[in-house]
Amino acid sequence: MGRPRKLSEEEAVERALQVFWRKGYDLASVADLTAALQVGPSGLYNAFGSKEGLYRLAIERYVERYASFVETAAEADLDVLPAVQGLLREAVKAYTDPTMPSGCAIMQSAGAARPEDSVAAAITLEVKGAVERRIQRMLERASKSHGTPLSASSRVLAKYLIGVLRGLSQLAIDGAGRADLMRVADVAARSCPGEVSG
Repeated sequence: MGRPRKLSEEEAVERALQVFWRKGYDLASVADLTAALQVGPSGLYNAFGSKEGLYRLAIERYVERYASFVETAAEADLDVLPAVQGLLREAVKAYTDPTMPSGCAIMQSAGAARPEDSVAAAITLEVKGAVERRIQRMLERASKSHGTPLSASSRVLAKYLIGVLRGLSQLAIDGAGRADLMRVADVAARSCPGEVSG
């Protein structure tokens, strides 16, 4: 029997991401990771330094490959409603893709721990903060460019939409269908534009 093929770093990180995405950081054991990467523990540590280091690379890959819809939505020149609707609808498509684990790796893999108590929560907090700032800028630009008032401050609405994304992710994991989640996304999107006064 031949020796197992050595994985490229990109493929190794992708395989690790799949483990973290399905099991979460805390439940993903070193044994799970070494089995997925086809290496021994020393091979994992030599290549990535630590489980934490591998997790950070895996989450960066998720953002780049599977959550690029955030950047796409942020760059589109759309009014508030279609911008938010597009963001949330693309999230639903990603979270319910039958070829991938359900939900969002950023929202789910760290569990519900506090950042000060969990390595994974601290890492994903950084990523969620960057996503939130991107959404806030999207809202500000859409409102200014199209003259549409927001129903609350851009800061509050960005936090609200992070909450919606987390909720959509959990609903997808719980088995909610794509059609229902699209309706939820549309309801949430409609709450973002404000009414023109007087």
